[in-house]
Amino acid sequence: MGEVIAALFGTVLGIAVLVYAFMVYREISSLPEGSDKMKEIASAIHEGAMVFLQREYRIIGIFVAVVFVLLGLFISWTTAVAYIAGAFCSMTAGFFGMKSAT
Repeated sequence: MGEVIAALFGTVLGIAVLVYAFMVYREISSLPEGSDKMKEIASAIHEGAMVFLQREYRIIGIFVAVVFVLLGLFISWTTAVAYIAGAFCSMTAGFFGMKSAT
């Protein structure tokens, strides 16, 4: 029963944090972008950041796939699936973090 409560608490807390993060993101997005020169610089930074993430995620994807197979073969497939879920959540958080920062 304690595990169920802990899982439920973690899920509810996670959803609450996501809602809060979305509210902060919306507030930041509504702020003025600045002058045309600032917009041009921001656009170049954003473009570079997205190219960086694309290349990084390609390499990370290969690494995650290899570790997934090794975990599945030597530990358990449940652990391997949990690893994939964690990697996906981490990469998604990184993407949205970079997207909101640029």
